[in-house]
Amino acid sequence: MNTDRLAASLAEKVDPQRILKLTLDMVRIPSPPGEERAVSEFYAEELRAAGLDVEMDDEFPDSPSVVARLRGRNGGPTLQLDGHTDTVDLPGPEPRFEDGYIHGRGSEDMKASLAAMAEAARVLCEAGVALEGDLLLTAHGRHESATNETLISLIGKGVHGDAVIVTELGGKDLPITGMGLVFWELRIAGDEEGIHETVAEAGAPHAVMAGYRAVQLLQEKAAELAEIRHPYLGAESIFIGRFQGGDYFNRMPAGCVIGGTRRFGPGCSLGEIREEFQQLAARVQEESGAEVEVWLDGIEGYSVDEGERLAKALLRSHQQVTGQELPLAGTRAAANVPHFVHLAHVPALYYGASYLTAHSELERVELAQVVRATKVYIHAILAYLGVAEGSV
Repeated sequence: MNTDRLAASLAEKVDPQRILKLTLDMVRIPSPPGEERAVSEFYAEELRAAGLDVEMDDEFPDSPSVVARLRGRNGGPTLQLDGHTDTVDLPGPEPRFEDGYIHGRGSEDMKASLAAMAEAARVLCEAGVALEGDLLLTAHGRHESATNETLISLIGKGVHGDAVIVTELGGKDLPITGMGLVFWELRIAGDEEGIHETVAEAGAPHAVMAGYRAVQLLQEKAAELAEIRHPYLGAESIFIGRFQGGDYFNRMPAGCVIGGTRRFGPGCSLGEIREEFQQLAARVQEESGAEVEVWLDGIEGYSVDEGERLAKALLRSHQQVTGQELPLAGTRAAANVPHFVHLAHVPALYYGASYLTAHSELERVELAQVVRATKVYIHAILAYLGVAEGSV
């Protein structure tokens, strides 16, 4: 059987109007983190109607995960397509289709990709294609809260593929490596809490001034990190996005909180990043006399070999659909690929429609790009899993 020819013929059966309708239907269902049940139930019914075996994982009742399978015939490997059902909890544009774009909160990030997953599976089911291995589709919530406990739970239960396409980010390149990311806070406590400046003891720790010193040290560290560069990724970084302290003009500040991000290359552990911040906090505490507590949470970077079977399948599939080569790249964004690489210990890669307006007030996605991604998924599924003899 000529798998390439079959994939090309199936790709022609992709229905843009069906993708458009499903995307808009889901965009019209609000799904901020922790409130994804309605959209998850709707998506599950769509996948059942497409012909998949569907289960709902209700460990998190308000954020159930959708687990759908198209089972193969011959015990081959499992390929997983994965996406998240929640959106950032911010107002977005009115859901609509205009000038080739689907508008609305969650359109690009990432309900259009969920629709692409469903359409690819529907085309395979309607054509009666029997795969050698299993196709697994998963959709989970609590991603935009940066907690990802639903996905972590699924992986812990063994619900994952032998390889994973996370259907997020764009399709202009293939990120085979990604930065690690931590969100961090330095929580600084003052000693003379809330008293008038004129009666504070001379030399008493001043939380805001301790925060100022912390910012100086963070800037020095950021300059050092700018010299640490990684292939495809560029320099490591520290970003300060929050500085809060004090509550009145002439009261000693009770505390100060500084927060931001730290992006770091593959091979560096969360433990090493934690130690880096602990050392900085200890220096601020020693110099200022203020107590400094470190909080951080995040995930490590990742790297997938460019010769990995999944990478080859995606590179070739993109070329077959678009006629163009897909360049290798790195990404500084931190989504769900690292969870699969580090927790499930399987290769995972991003390939989606686009990622230009995610989280913005003007979120939108071009329908043509969603169709392109859908066709690439069909090609990649057949290339990775294979087609059972005599199935079509």
